[in-house]
Amino acid sequence: MTISQKPKRVVIYARISDDREGRQNGVKRQEEQCRKTAARNGEEVVRVFVDDDRSAYSGKLRPEYARMIEYLEAGHAVGVLALAPTRLYRKLYEPKTRQDYLHFHDLVQRLGLHVQTVKAGRFDLSTADGRKSARDAASQAQYESELIGERVEDAKRDNVRDGTFRGGGRPFGFEADGITPRSLLCPVCGATEGFRIITVTHDEGAVEAVMVECPEGCTAHPVNAPGSEAWHLESATQAIADGKSVRSVLRTWQTAGVRTPARRKRLPDGTRTEPISNDWTPTTLLKLLRRPRNAGLMEVTGEITGKGAWPEIVDRQIWDICQAVLKNPARRTSPGPARKFLGGGLYLCGVCREAATTTGRGRARNGSSYTCGNGQHVSRNAAAVDQFAERVVIARLCESDAHDLFTAPAPETPAGPSTAELTARHAALTARLKGLAAAFADDDDSDPVEFKAAARRIKEKIADVDRQLAEAVAAVTSASSPLDDVDLPELARRHAEDPDEALKWWREQYSLETRQRVLAALVTVTIHPAEQGRTAGWRPGSKYFRPESVDIDWTPRTTA
Repeated sequence: MTISQKPKRVVIYARISDDREGRQNGVKRQEEQCRKTAARNGEEVVRVFVDDDRSAYSGKLRPEYARMIEYLEAGHAVGVLALAPTRLYRKLYEPKTRQDYLHFHDLVQRLGLHVQTVKAGRFDLSTADGRKSARDAASQAQYESELIGERVEDAKRDNVRDGTFRGGGRPFGFEADGITPRSLLCPVCGATEGFRIITVTHDEGAVEAVMVECPEGCTAHPVNAPGSEAWHLESATQAIADGKSVRSVLRTWQTAGVRTPARRKRLPDGTRTEPISNDWTPTTLLKLLRRPRNAGLMEVTGEITGKGAWPEIVDRQIWDICQAVLKNPARRTSPGPARKFLGGGLYLCGVCREAATTTGRGRARNGSSYTCGNGQHVSRNAAAVDQFAERVVIARLCESDAHDLFTAPAPETPAGPSTAELTARHAALTARLKGLAAAFADDDDSDPVEFKAAARRIKEKIADVDRQLAEAVAAVTSASSPLDDVDLPELARRHAEDPDEALKWWREQYSLETRQRVLAALVTVTIHPAEQGRTAGWRPGSKYFRPESVDIDWTPRTTA
């Protein structure tokens, strides 16, 4: 009588380091080959563990590998199949994740597992020679990974020296090659394709200049094609340099339908989605505006290292001014505790002329209230006063003469150097500092003390230019009107259709801070004591609010 043996229960482990397309073709082929090996051995595959787009050398945890170890320790299988030893591990020892040869070897010895790979055959860890072969294979795998890492670092250093594109996703404003702007237009012949990028380099290989040549041989410098990504980015940078806010630029982009370059999103299981573009946010737009690449500069770990091998899509001086605006400490970047009402510190008490404060915070029976500094003269429902004041202001802003009447005149040119002159001086001082450092490095007889003193003087001059540039930018920014960020035609259109919807849109579209600045620039709101009792026409559930007790004077709110 023949007694049939139950087939051995084994698991398959498949892994691939890079699967940016998210198609899992590599791991599927590994699984197919392992299943063929299991069939030849008469083994039963009870489970497949796959780490797609996961490196075994990076030191990051491989979640499916960890689940496989737990599965084996629980006794659910007695063997492991993989394409090659490098799929299981690429390091002799990895203390952080314990996903290495030594820990795997310990597991095999402890549980008596049998391990087989398609490429290298069975692991025989019962003999010294077998264990040595396994260790040598693991050591060789780590060596190859380290060698690849060194080559990658060398290539990165070459890219930095040559100013070339270092790869990755398509940069906004450029084609996938990272060099060609998206998109160009010849102002003479109207050509939109076939432009030639010409890079001029120094003897040592560093980029000196980048030029763009029209396919028709026109001598005019190409410009960013209207409506293109490069054009939108150039316009946004100019708007910030002119004193516009990042959120106003963001609204313009949202209206125009400008979106981020499509990217594949990595999912928790290691797979990637199809390319998806997203809406810009204040954070991502701010990061884009600060990107040195826009001005044709190479950046490495936050430091500008020189010119890149791509043309600038934003004028360097305009980009420098934009950076000064964004770095200006006078810009408020943290809104602080959230506020719900407009009038705190803005409205006035009609008796003592003290600024109104908000009390109640919504917990009082009738909601939050505005009271004067003394707390004795007025106490009015905050939401009702805000709604009345904003309705009056919105109605006035929707009249045809509002823009010319309320927007600030063009600011006077401030005394002293212009921002362009300061930017040029900053660039000259920076170049002088780099030249000084190069001269010191090449001269073995240089005095370190003299070098440090000279460098300190230049740095002090650079700091002074930074201060002047910040002051010049702040002067331009402060001269702008809060209505510069308000879409008055859209507000007027909505108000003509439905004043209630216009008020709702106004509050959703503009932050509380922006609406406060508009009110402070246009009116002075004074709250007077109101008569006691219900108003005429009062209905149950409505508030006791008398509009005649709130005075709106069309002169800006001033502080003592």
